[in-house]
Amino acid sequence: MMSLLMIAVKTSLILTLGVLGAFALRRRSAALRHWILAAAIVCAAAAPVLGSLVPSWTLPRPAVSAVTRTSDVQISFRPIGAAVSGVVAAASEPPSQERSRLGRAANLLVPIWLIGMALNLGVLAIGMVRLTRLQSSGGGDQESATIAESLRRMSGVFALRRPVTLVRSDRQAVLFTWGVLRPKVVLPSDVNDWSRERIDVVLAHELAHVTRGDWLVQTIAEVCKAIYWCNPLFWVACSRLRQESEHACDDAVISIGVANHAYASELLELARSFGRYRQAWLPAPAMAARPSTLERRVRAMLNARVDRGPITRGGRWMWALALLLLTLPVATFAQGGFATFSGTVVDPQDRLLPNATITVSDAQRNVKHETNTDRDGRFELVGLPVGDYTVEAKLPGFRSLADRLTLSGQSVDRTLKMQVGQLQETISVVSNDGAITSAHQRGDAFQKRQNPACRAGVTNGIGGNIRAPHKVKDVAPGYPGVSGNVELAATIGIDGSVIDVQVLKADRPELGPAAIDAVRQWEFDSTLLNCVPIEVQMNVSVSFRQNQ
Repeated sequence: MMSLLMIAVKTSLILTLGVLGAFALRRRSAALRHWILAAAIVCAAAAPVLGSLVPSWTLPRPAVSAVTRTSDVQISFRPIGAAVSGVVAAASEPPSQERSRLGRAANLLVPIWLIGMALNLGVLAIGMVRLTRLQSSGGGDQESATIAESLRRMSGVFALRRPVTLVRSDRQAVLFTWGVLRPKVVLPSDVNDWSRERIDVVLAHELAHVTRGDWLVQTIAEVCKAIYWCNPLFWVACSRLRQESEHACDDAVISIGVANHAYASELLELARSFGRYRQAWLPAPAMAARPSTLERRVRAMLNARVDRGPITRGGRWMWALALLLLTLPVATFAQGGFATFSGTVVDPQDRLLPNATITVSDAQRNVKHETNTDRDGRFELVGLPVGDYTVEAKLPGFRSLADRLTLSGQSVDRTLKMQVGQLQETISVVSNDGAITSAHQRGDAFQKRQNPACRAGVTNGIGGNIRAPHKVKDVAPGYPGVSGNVELAATIGIDGSVIDVQVLKADRPELGPAAIDAVRQWEFDSTLLNCVPIEVQMNVSVSFRQNQ
């Protein structure tokens, strides 16, 4: 899950910088604050992509000795027979049930996020269709000569070269602007009854939206909010972006010579007339007059100390570059600084192994991270710094598994397959003048155990059910006439017979044949893994001594 968690951290930090920056510049123009918020939203949304394209960096870390665990249960490895008797792993309860529940809950976050994103994008698409229908239901594009003249005059004042279409709706409480290449201003049905002063200030405000490109900026912001809908800071930033857009257009109207008191009066009268009718639902990108922000807008209009200057093209590039330079370190550090290592542990039959201990060691930093697999054989270690690691998996009854792991900032998922452990037999042969006086033997194969029942629980995908072999025929080695030690490696076949006996180490050449001759005659019942007979490795240590 670097995933959602790390993305949320990155985007939240960038958005926080943008919102705080806009607040710190509250004495500057609304156009500047609007641009900073827009740039912050785009940078935050693009942070995951930037993090994967730009080389990552990390802070230097001091070498410390530490072990971190997600479970307090300590499990040590022992060979198969000494630790496994009867059915193991399947009947045991995983020690980290809480972590398992959290892991399963985390796996639900991705589909929930995707569903929420689809719903929000769907609402946005429906809103766009709604804009078209509100326009097409209008009474036509032909307006009075007063309105047409006002449109030409205001377009000249704002040096607007794009053609703007005026559309009269059949509703009496509709006023909004939308579109980029061929923008449209949708006016209420009673627009022909308006005074010339109201028509001028309304068209000036709407054409200010067109000149500034507010509809496109707000649409991009709403798409970002729909994608990152689970981050409340996107909702806050988009709301503030809309407010600053309205303030900036109000400033633009006052800057062209409209008296602020007259503008405020017309705005109040318009809001009062709209309040008598039911408000039409409009999508977020529609640059519409909204009574909810009326008080703040009027207060700003009447404040003579407000900076109403527009932001220059150079100023836009400067602030955009500043936000980008702040975004890159956040994006690349969060992306390249940490990663998630997860996976599944299985037995030789590809069945899941719960309760296995997974240790990830970083020799350079002298740090170990440790966890246990849950009941589904899954494990996850979150927040690992980039670097080279040694991965070790341990489970009683299985051989320790060691592997190398390199993390470069991307999450890694692996399947670790563990092999059944080895038996260990130790024999001590003591002779008196060539005759054996004692032959003491101990080993894992003599462990008392119960036979597992091959029931339905063994076939549910959970593995690790081992029945250790039990020796049914034992033969003691004869004394070869010399003292010394010998190490043998043997295989117990699926039928319990001993096959493939080899000498690993012998103090004297005569010791090997004597030990092999006895071991080949041993017989065992079958070793079972998940109720299936398997071969198992066995080490035999024989010590020959002359009684003094």
